[in-house]
Amino acid sequence: MLQESILRNQFGISYLWPYQELTIRHVLEASENNETGRVLCCMPTGSSKSLCFMYPIALLKKRCIIIYPLLSLMNDQANRFRECNIPFVVLRGGLPPEERNELIRRIKTCEEIAVITNPEMLLSLSEKGELSYFRNRTELLVIDEVHTAITWGDSFRDSYLSLGKIIKEIQPHSVIAFTATMDKKTERSIIDRIFSGITPNIVRCSSDRDNIFYHSVPSLSKIHDIRKILSPESSRPAVIFCKSRKLSEKIALLLSPYFETTHYHAGLDRNRKIEIERMFYSSTTAVLAATTAYGLGVNKKNIRTVIHFSLPSSASDFLQESGRGGRDGKRMDSYVLYYDNEDTPLSYIFKGSKCIRTSLLKEMGEEPENEGCLSCSSCTPDSYQRAGEKEIMRYLKFHPLITEKEAINTLSSPRLFRTPLPFWEKEDISKAIEILVSEKRIKRIGKRLLKTRGQ
Repeated sequence: MLQESILRNQFGISYLWPYQELTIRHVLEASENNETGRVLCCMPTGSSKSLCFMYPIALLKKRCIIIYPLLSLMNDQANRFRECNIPFVVLRGGLPPEERNELIRRIKTCEEIAVITNPEMLLSLSEKGELSYFRNRTELLVIDEVHTAITWGDSFRDSYLSLGKIIKEIQPHSVIAFTATMDKKTERSIIDRIFSGITPNIVRCSSDRDNIFYHSVPSLSKIHDIRKILSPESSRPAVIFCKSRKLSEKIALLLSPYFETTHYHAGLDRNRKIEIERMFYSSTTAVLAATTAYGLGVNKKNIRTVIHFSLPSSASDFLQESGRGGRDGKRMDSYVLYYDNEDTPLSYIFKGSKCIRTSLLKEMGEEPENEGCLSCSSCTPDSYQRAGEKEIMRYLKFHPLITEKEAINTLSSPRLFRTPLPFWEKEDISKAIEILVSEKRIKRIGKRLLKTRGQ
């Protein structure tokens, strides 16, 4: 059933991983036995899941529809099809009428073609009565990043709520849904919405990526910690995940004097997004401050550092985002920065003393083989010291009982020779002192500061 010549000549590989072969066999057996194939695959980022549907397309030479949530993913997949000499079209919104009509004509006249598209486009075709052409003429329908059908469908992508209806209208021979992380709740929702309540064949790999080292960093100034973490060129390219568009823009602006930095979020126009994606993809030293709009499945293999500017709220989202890095299999460092007063449902993981990796896997409903690891800052404490900590404590050691105002002015003064904290703003130092006081590293005596004995 599997042909090694196709693997070797078209994809440049000599073997499949077990989970890839299992997924492919489900599709091929459904085709061979004239049965309906349903497969739900949970595979970590960097596991070459595209091969699980590209190989059946190359072997069966029949029409396939691949649904993506983002234009960047559609473009990325188009490049892979092009490299493997598989006929394809990219069908998206915003096309001129003549170009759209020409693509539809090509789809109708070529049974071997792969159609790369998104939910909105399929919904539009359905409303115009044009989707009926695909009915019983589609061998395989693929939904990538299927977890977004749940998280986005309930918030800002209503079209995702229609995917179940679209699948019934197309009646593909097989359906494969892919995600990199999946807890039990998400699994149940996918089965209900995508597979109409019928349990599919489930291929599940561990969410663990053993080449990622997880760091939890209590911070005095996050922007200066980021500068410190990314100062070695070997720590870049890097992605900094931010909670909001405004924050991504602010961080990019603050870091731009020191690194090749830009921001990325859903509010940018399409041409600007493409420009940024190309720049970051080709760079070996760039830093990208981004919301979660960046990165789902984008095949940049050499990201060396991923930083979360805030405590994550979801293990699934965190593992998805951390998994953007290290796709070349080499070591990648994932940092979570937090202030002492931050709190989320995952605080116990990143503020606690237990193994970060084990705790994350348990959140995903997985039972790790071993308690503890050699690649998280809880199990293998690193020597990282918060940016500014040494300088502030040293200053107070030699200036006991200085007023807080004087300390802040002196530490931030650009006029002083060898300023202890160059480029720090007064508000940064004030916040850092507040944290050190709350940790009892510093005492407040009236308006004056005193380093705690032994510190």
